[in-house]
Amino acid sequence: MVAWCREGSLAGYRLVYERYSGPLLRVAMRTLGRLQDAEDAVQETFLRLFRGIGGFRSGSRFSTYLFQILHNTCIDAIRKRKPGTGGLADCPAVEGLSVPASQELSHEFAQAVGRLPEQMRASFLLFAVEEFSQEETAKILAISVGAVKTQVHRARKRLRAWLASQAEGETS
Repeated sequence: MVAWCREGSLAGYRLVYERYSGPLLRVAMRTLGRLQDAEDAVQETFLRLFRGIGGFRSGSRFSTYLFQILHNTCIDAIRKRKPGTGGLADCPAVEGLSVPASQELSHEFAQAVGRLPEQMRASFLLFAVEEFSQEETAKILAISVGAVKTQVHRARKRLRAWLASQAEGETS
């Protein structure tokens, strides 16, 4: 697939798109919080891939390379947002996480994840939700494996505290 893309084969790019567009859109949606922004980020990711496929090093996982492009694209999109138009802290993203049972609690949980600091949320989403390894997550985010472990641990701790506070609120 990568060899075809390097040769400029549209069939190769079509295969990459068919295989990765869904997972890329999920991650972009969870990162950016709005469908239009997520779709734009995925489109920009494929454009960047098309322009920079020569930068992919054989021996690396292609999915890690592609998600790293997406992560950088999402960060660029967030930086371009005007203040008050839904920055990182306002993201209602992370729909589809199966932790809480009710739809309302699920939405609130998604908002709690959206309120995590940028690096913590990205580490949590890639590792715990998208199931990348710690090493892959570190490569995508350009941080150390130790930082990934720390960020995921802290995210889980904050989310556990949030869930505990929700449980207390229901019993009062």
